[in-house]
Amino acid sequence: MASCLPACPLGIDIPGFIRLLREGDTALALERIRKENPFPAICGRICPAPCEGSCVFHADGNPIAIRALERFAADFGQGKVDKPSTVARGKKVAIIGSGPAGMSAAYYLAKMNLSVTLFEAGHEPGGLLRYGIPEFRLPQKVLDEQFSLLKSLRVEIQTDVVFGRTLLIDEIFMRGFSAVLLATGASLPQFSDLPGGSLAGVYYDTEFLSRLQTTYKADALAQARQQMIAAPKTVVLGRGSAAFDAARLSARLGSEVKIVFEGFEEQAGVGEDILKEAREEGIEILTLQAIEIEGDDKGFVSGVKCRKLDIVDEKDGLKLVPSMDGPMVIEAGMVIMANGARPNGFLKQYLPQLKWDQDGSLWADEQTGMTSVEKVFGCGSIVTAGGSVVDAIAGGKAAAQKIIQYLST
Repeated sequence: MASCLPACPLGIDIPGFIRLLREGDTALALERIRKENPFPAICGRICPAPCEGSCVFHADGNPIAIRALERFAADFGQGKVDKPSTVARGKKVAIIGSGPAGMSAAYYLAKMNLSVTLFEAGHEPGGLLRYGIPEFRLPQKVLDEQFSLLKSLRVEIQTDVVFGRTLLIDEIFMRGFSAVLLATGASLPQFSDLPGGSLAGVYYDTEFLSRLQTTYKADALAQARQQMIAAPKTVVLGRGSAAFDAARLSARLGSEVKIVFEGFEEQAGVGEDILKEAREEGIEILTLQAIEIEGDDKGFVSGVKCRKLDIVDEKDGLKLVPSMDGPMVIEAGMVIMANGARPNGFLKQYLPQLKWDQDGSLWADEQTGMTSVEKVFGCGSIVTAGGSVVDAIAGGKAAAQKIIQYLST
């Protein structure tokens, strides 16, 4: 078995589709990918590509660009999608949330001729993919094409539907749905207790990204001007994809951006390609310990007080320790905090009988995928308390298989 195969959460036949690309059969390569991944145009752009880290050539510093090849197949393969038969099975499944997990589950359920409805609270479907990832990483056109695919499979999409308020669980079952899948994701930020976090001009990454992409992704600059979310100098505190997305979007708004986190560069939480692109866009990446966000006499951000970190060689490897030097202040008119995300607990209010794990994630049985409420299933980041887009797609795929099994008994 190729070393890259176990690293793919979706189990894509990586050597197989690459072989087809080498033979010049792009359409067949895309079909091979879609056997396990319905959305290669998304994963080919934003997947963290754990498969590349497991590639046999990774040790030489030149792993095969699997993600880029997947994107190529998606963009130029024009593979066919087998539509379900015109005769529906008669069983209906409601999916709450139209992010990557909900999209994936909808695809696989529809392929099995189930009647699927996606309920989305936002004005447009997509969840994190639409409101949390910038246009330069995932173009809106590409995302819209994925929903066109779902509609071609007769998936119904209803937007502006807030589960628990405009749509109740009892109403869903009264409409004849046989199962409900909760795929509401992890949209709330992990709050920080860093001093100065309540100053004007401090945002969390998810908040910053979503506020600038409430309409069309490409209108981020206009949204920033309208909401006055911009500053000549920005400091992003944290690591991970959302941190770098926020930083790179800020740079596109004309800000001088610095990313500050406490760790080595390989611990930035993004691939080498993202690090390279961020630097090329003028973003400075600093290894420092943030100790306080400073403000002016009007309550606005003026800078971030940081402590330098020294590298020490210990028995178990290199470590970073706070320097004995005095703190330094990085000037900033805006600070973006990136501490990770967590599930929204609104379901606790509307479905109090749901069981939750200690980390704030929704409990779902590992074998059946069902929550503590009969006929109600869970998948994606609401169950795992975070994770990548490809993990969410894999979670939706697994949940669909479990729902199919449940409805077949």
